[in-house]
Amino acid sequence: MAPTNDVPASVFRRELGGRLKDLRTESGLTLVEVGRLVDVHHGHLSRIEHAKRATTEKLVQNLLDKAYPDLVTADTRLQILDLVRADLVEEDPHPRHRALLNSTQIGGYLRLERSARKLKAYELALVTGLLQTAEYAEAVIRAMRPDLTAGEVRALVGVRMERQKRLIGTGGAILDAVIDEAALRRPVGPPELMKCQMERLLDMAEHETVSVRLLPLETGCHAGLYGSFMIMEFPVPNPSVVWVENLAHSMYFEDRKHVEPYNEAFNGLWQKTLPPAEAVSRIEKVIKELHQ
Repeated sequence: MAPTNDVPASVFRRELGGRLKDLRTESGLTLVEVGRLVDVHHGHLSRIEHAKRATTEKLVQNLLDKAYPDLVTADTRLQILDLVRADLVEEDPHPRHRALLNSTQIGGYLRLERSARKLKAYELALVTGLLQTAEYAEAVIRAMRPDLTAGEVRALVGVRMERQKRLIGTGGAILDAVIDEAALRRPVGPPELMKCQMERLLDMAEHETVSVRLLPLETGCHAGLYGSFMIMEFPVPNPSVVWVENLAHSMYFEDRKHVEPYNEAFNGLWQKTLPPAEAVSRIEKVIKELHQ
């Protein structure tokens, strides 16, 4: 599958589609035959199996009761129906800001991020969004999106802070973040703002589910110079997804042949990062310089 602007389905929808396809394969029925049993066009069922569209609890109940009654245990039935409900929840994690998030092309990313078990982030020019202070985030968004109103900027900052709370809360994803040292030297705002951001990095580096690594300036040229990216890993059997954002749009990669080069790049960058103690020393040095 080539890179696409289309947002991959949520982890729940992908697992649901796979479970339904497995049941149909085990039953020996074709899509056409199943469609006749539940009075639904086989093309519609195909899109559900391939996670191309959401479905309803009623339709899935009909599939389980009319097409696969001898293959579904009580526990399996509950698990599959839970996937339907979970997908509907994930479809719109921030309904109050739906229009704004869709216009900034991050709405789809947020749905994926919420269901990821691990996030691997590389940032070339800025501190990773999930590690930003509210003031730093506001300065970044305001500078990069001059078309937004002050209220829209505040809304996006609020969403970013909500994401951070979820990350460090119970059940949040593991975050491995590689930040280029150049990002620490980029004056996003006044010295006090930058000082608070550096202190935030030190605090987050001590969190049990967060690993912050610093790529030193002396690294020279490396694969990360192509730009920032995020790799999202999901529970098996769901494939990883890579998200890349640029000025015009966001792109998503699902196919292994496209995801693997990003994994290799991230692992290579991770190996070039400073030992944690030395990274802390460099961040502390930046903080001292900001006091001067």
